[in-house]
Amino acid sequence: MGWKDRLLCSHTELSEEEAEQLQHSVAPGYTVEVRPPVQTSKSASLEQFVRGIQELQTRWLGVRNTSPVTAFEIRRTGRDIRLQFSVPTKRLERKVRAHLSNQVPDVGFSSGSSGLPVLEGETVGGGILTTGRLDHYPLRQEFDQPPVNALAAALHRHSMQDTKIVVQVLFQPSVGRPLRSWWWTRRAYKRIGYLRKEKEKLWGSRSPTPREKRQANAIEAKAGNNRFHTVIRFVVIGAGEYTRSRVKELSGAFNVYENPETGQYFDTVTVQSLWEGRIVDFCRSVADREFDSWALKFQTGVPELAALVSIPNRQQENISYAQP
Repeated sequence: MGWKDRLLCSHTELSEEEAEQLQHSVAPGYTVEVRPPVQTSKSASLEQFVRGIQELQTRWLGVRNTSPVTAFEIRRTGRDIRLQFSVPTKRLERKVRAHLSNQVPDVGFSSGSSGLPVLEGETVGGGILTTGRLDHYPLRQEFDQPPVNALAAALHRHSMQDTKIVVQVLFQPSVGRPLRSWWWTRRAYKRIGYLRKEKEKLWGSRSPTPREKRQANAIEAKAGNNRFHTVIRFVVIGAGEYTRSRVKELSGAFNVYENPETGQYFDTVTVQSLWEGRIVDFCRSVADREFDSWALKFQTGVPELAALVSIPNRQQENISYAQP
């Protein structure tokens, strides 16, 4: 353990008041629990679903982004795994049910949970994922099986016993804010130009390699299509001094998204602070599904996001399946 880990705390014990606050979300909206079908689904990702629920909204002549923020959560409370989507409007709730049923037949729905599954005296901590390279480089987005299977496997009933987990993916369409959008796109196309041009060397020059050309094509495809601001966060409940270890174990399940072609991967940041109250603030941000606080945002294309919010199709004892 380094000096930083000794100096900074990574978990805190909840008082009765703090636990009661975290048990309820102040964010208005609707939460739908999703239950995978008992029979194996063939949908490795949910690209059609993501496109179907996407709503682009701006104000102030297109300057302010007012598009709805959607939350996808995987929760293990006790030993049961539950999946849910949270949206701010009834209209979006209907769209979630309709488009998910269209892509994953026989999927089941029920009412979801708000807040965090915490009790007085339990410890809480967490972590945040962000891209290791510039987010112009796409994550892996083509899979034979749903990539979230790796996370479901990491949350099987015998792993991390006596620890409750909430994994949250927040996403919002990337529209509005024309200056930021222009700057992101400009940097992307500068990178594309660099990858495709001849490289000057001490003795002459060389043409771009096939891998550099494929990277340029991947960045161009991402920059030229709709994108989403995305945040991935973990809350670890009841792990105490093992909180940092639990965060690393969870982040390992996201290694499946590493793209060997572009070199893109996920980097993990454990939430640490000199003041334990800051950790409670992080948990409150997750409970309220706040998008602009305690977040390391990065941009994903539709295929990337569709892989992040896929529905597991592995047969596992502690997953809540739809009734046949």
